[in-house]
Amino acid sequence: MSPPVALADSAVSSPFPQSPKTESPLANGAPTCFLSDRAKATQIDGIRGLLPFETEGVVSFRRQAQPHDAPVGGGDIPPAITIDGEDLDAALQYGPSAGLNKIRKWLGDLQEHVHKRAPGNWTISMGSGSQDLMSKGFAALLNPGDPILVETPVYSGVLPALRQLRAECIEVGVDDEGLSAVKLEEVLANWPADKKRPRVIYSTPVGCNPSGCSASAQRKRDVLQVMKKYDLLMMEDDPYYFLTVDLIPSYFELEPEVFPNGGHVIRFDSFSKLLSAGLRLGYATGPKDILHAIDVQHAGSNLHTSSLSQATALRLLQHWGIDGFLNHATNVAKFYRERRDLFEAAAHKYLDGLATWVSPIAGMFLWIDLSPAGVTDSYSLIRNEALAKGVLAVPGQAFFPSGRTSTHVRVSFSIVDLEKEAPLGLQRLAEAVKDKQKELGIKA
Repeated sequence: MSPPVALADSAVSSPFPQSPKTESPLANGAPTCFLSDRAKATQIDGIRGLLPFETEGVVSFRRQAQPHDAPVGGGDIPPAITIDGEDLDAALQYGPSAGLNKIRKWLGDLQEHVHKRAPGNWTISMGSGSQDLMSKGFAALLNPGDPILVETPVYSGVLPALRQLRAECIEVGVDDEGLSAVKLEEVLANWPADKKRPRVIYSTPVGCNPSGCSASAQRKRDVLQVMKKYDLLMMEDDPYYFLTVDLIPSYFELEPEVFPNGGHVIRFDSFSKLLSAGLRLGYATGPKDILHAIDVQHAGSNLHTSSLSQATALRLLQHWGIDGFLNHATNVAKFYRERRDLFEAAAHKYLDGLATWVSPIAGMFLWIDLSPAGVTDSYSLIRNEALAKGVLAVPGQAFFPSGRTSTHVRVSFSIVDLEKEAPLGLQRLAEAVKDKQKELGIKA
């Protein structure tokens, strides 16, 4: 057993989303009186906020990234990527806020091929990762205080941007297929007549972070019908879309079945899980007018996404072609599927009878429900028993906009060592749960 790990409250006041505070300390002890109300209300998200607790001897299931041994190609891999001529000139200069024209054209062709969308009133915009684009998308679509529908549990990385806008996050529950059309209909059908209706819904439909759930094509059609009834716009956050061997039709692909003229789905893709997280490169696909509003924000903040990152990715994509890129994506999906199988085998060994979860067909997470063991507050479990045992996972509370108590923890199997760390960490988690049972007077 590892020695108890001290929780340094001075380092991070709370690694999990809480109610907005009236004050937030600046670095070096500078006074907070200069901070705006928006800055005071903003906290680091519940995943990155756990970093200080990853001390020596602690097995961490917090981290998500592309492992160093992940596949790097789908066939012929160039020994080096050379950028020269006009492409080098473009890579070293300021560029269009929407992104370099060549990579936007390449990605437009990819979207036409994968999502079967003919050219129309949609376009492509590049961003410094899809989260950059989503943050600017929220600002383009929501006025301060507006309601927004969010599938819950929700990716905690979007909550800081929504809190900055003081958006009212309306939680819509999920089931084993992710966002529930039935629950979405219930929320909207019972909406108070004198209250402003939400117009936007946010969802991660494939390999959801954290739930691991994936929505089938039929589930997406059901959600689209509810969207049509209430005139909603979908923000389809899909960074794990290609991490499944059998691609599921996207909201962007199915949209014309319900909205022949489009205009109701903005899709967000990322290269972080397929090429490199360090490139900080993502792209949005959607209505031209809305993406133009995002581009205007680029122009006023970071001018444009790194031209060098765009040119580097473009040269690799040109080398592969669309078929080579898809072959690469399939290899990456198979790699993660193998990691999932090994991780789940260890999870079943130590957690069967204590917990349940959905086996993910994509992504890199298990959303572990500890309620079968009688655990009602995973925050308390992780903060006390689990850290004392030397294991760290993300409490479910981090993924609920309200910060409410949860019976779940999220664990990532993307980069943890599967031979030693994973079994050890899961064993420690099981021991922590059993310690909690003893504390609660629950017989194992």
